[in-house]
Amino acid sequence: MSEKASDVKQHLLSTQPGFELVLLEQDHVDPLTPSGLDPIEALPRIVMRQMLSLQASKTIISRVEARAAEQGVRIAQLSYDDLLECGLSRNKAIAVGAIEAYWQQSREKMQQWPLLDCDDLLREVQQIKGVGPWSASILAMFHFAHEDLFPIQDSSLRKAIALLKERDVIIIPERATPYRSYLACYLWQLLDQKRI
Repeated sequence: MSEKASDVKQHLLSTQPGFELVLLEQDHVDPLTPSGLDPIEALPRIVMRQMLSLQASKTIISRVEARAAEQGVRIAQLSYDDLLECGLSRNKAIAVGAIEAYWQQSREKMQQWPLLDCDDLLREVQQIKGVGPWSASILAMFHFAHEDLFPIQDSSLRKAIALLKERDVIIIPERATPYRSYLACYLWQLLDQKRI
């Protein structure tokens, strides 16, 4: 385990009383690192994943990527009808189109996203029609490596917190600062591995 991963885990253990009951035997979460993927490529994929199972989102994203490759365009450049035919909902197809429109109108702003602090990034991303707090948070965490946010609107995180509460483990995300993103990652991991 890297020193950073060990420090993060120790911080979470010291700020979330009772969490050691499940966290000590849990695999460590690797430090977040920027993905290097351009936001115009990353954000549409995040929007497509929202509220879907991993398998369903993989299937839809695969179809969208294949359609974009056939046409020689970015996925955000696909038409509304193409996106619907690939399995996106109307709202998601509109959001993907809005991401492309933002990029066309504000390309320089989008290229500055990696330089923004977390709060400014979240605000700016949510200026795009159809892109909400969850998508903005996932972009900030997994594409720009912001370490201190907790997307409480995520239904899986709320479920994990409720399941741990049944075991008398009270999760208080604010106490996990400056590593709230890692707390979220551990909770997702616990659910994925059916440890809670």
